[in-house]
Amino acid sequence: MTVQNNGFAVHDLTVCYPNGVRALDTVRVSFPAGGVTAIIGESGSGKSTLGQALYGALPQGTAVRGKVLFGAVDVTACTAAELRARYWGKQWGIVPQLPRAALSPVHRIGWQMADVRRGAGRPPWDEAAYAELLARFGFDDPQRVLHAYPHELSGGMLQRVLCAMADAGEPAWILADEPTKGLDPDVWQMVAENLHCLTQRQGVSLLLITHDIPLARRLADRVVVMQAGRIVAQGRDVWSDPQFPYREGQGRMGAAAEQIPAVDAPRLAPHEGRQSTSVPEEEAILAAEGVSKRMRDRVRGTWMNVLTDCSLRVAAGRTVGLEGRSGAGKSTLVRILLGLLRPDGGTVCWNGRDIRALPRTERLAFRRGVQLVAQNPEQAFDPRRSIGGSLSEVFAIHPVLLREGADARAQIVETLSAVELTERVLTRHPHELSGGELQRAAIARALLTEPRILLLDEPTTMLDISLRAQIMELLLRLRAARGLGMLLISHERELLRDFADEIHVLEAGRVRWAQTLYGNQGRK
Repeated sequence: MTVQNNGFAVHDLTVCYPNGVRALDTVRVSFPAGGVTAIIGESGSGKSTLGQALYGALPQGTAVRGKVLFGAVDVTACTAAELRARYWGKQWGIVPQLPRAALSPVHRIGWQMADVRRGAGRPPWDEAAYAELLARFGFDDPQRVLHAYPHELSGGMLQRVLCAMADAGEPAWILADEPTKGLDPDVWQMVAENLHCLTQRQGVSLLLITHDIPLARRLADRVVVMQAGRIVAQGRDVWSDPQFPYREGQGRMGAAAEQIPAVDAPRLAPHEGRQSTSVPEEEAILAAEGVSKRMRDRVRGTWMNVLTDCSLRVAAGRTVGLEGRSGAGKSTLVRILLGLLRPDGGTVCWNGRDIRALPRTERLAFRRGVQLVAQNPEQAFDPRRSIGGSLSEVFAIHPVLLREGADARAQIVETLSAVELTERVLTRHPHELSGGELQRAAIARALLTEPRILLLDEPTTMLDISLRAQIMELLLRLRAARGLGMLLISHERELLRDFADEIHVLEAGRVRWAQTLYGNQGRK
């Protein structure tokens, strides 16, 4: 089947969501075929809305004025069935922002890749071809990934799966919304190179919607900058513009992955990792000592070591950084630290006591005392409930937290104030908040239990440069004010170097080495 590589032209596009928010305001822009165009902007600027308008995926009930032309066809006038029949998977390969929502939970990855080929009207490939495609996106064991279900893979792995699936249909365009979020520097490099190859060797037109300034600088032939639903700059060299909105943020939080220095620390042998922690045992509030976990590989019918002899300690007022590639075992370790998964070896201790031996009252105190701030705040809240309703659930689960004579709403408002939110968010639903507001609400919910330890799983992944800095500074203030201990999980080495007191690097389920960053101790 021959695919004509048309371009996109947007004419006076205005988009208003059912809640009254005007996400786009009279946008005029063109995206010619060929090369790479990046759309960048702060959270809430309208980037993702523009992307959804381009491929006809705006939510039902959205008011749209203006046109989006692909060649001579007005996308805004097409039904979903028409777009599916003519464009989705055929001429457009789409990498959406939320991989778990984009993949079928009841089908294996290989089946879904084959389904993309079938939907695009392409001749089917054999399993080896799919495995080769996955390998290009950084999978060391693509056969296992092909036979896995989405829930068996990490968020970073699913992100790469979507990139591979978009390419599987051999489209003329790939429209990628945050294709590198949640990736470690090595895999970031691999994905960036492969996206570049798609445009150079296969002639694919690539539209990047991204917070990732280094990616845009590296790949884009042209950049479109959005702010408050409008286009404020565009061209080949917006980076040299003195008014470029991210100029200040690039230095601290947005260094290019290839420029991020590796943590300068000697590598330790695996068995030495247990002795590497700088926190004395008696000071640790939460500690993993020699934790190991085996899980069954359904594909091969064998057992695999997910974690081996992992140790780390988190104390009051300190931040421990945890870095590792997708699939290194970070999520498994977090589940064990939360008491949601039992280790096969080693112990998790709360105030020096094995959590498996805690009596009921202390076990409840542990549940309240260790709180998770998840990677994707949109998936952390019930979309059907208001933010106020979700926050009130904390007191329904832990009524002991409600102060004597206090009103639950007043206590919630007080906590919202601590994360720099007002009570107006209580009546809002998750989709009505910006990414930064939603992340603050997630932090507020964790704080309602009056925790001693926060487990922060990629807390800045979904945020732009300026919001990343704001959230991290907020967390530092909370740490200082409340004496919180924090486990900060991130792929961003520069962020860990800036904000962690010590860093542990997880490789293939082992803490390979650790480093104490003395310059960050006691930082306010």
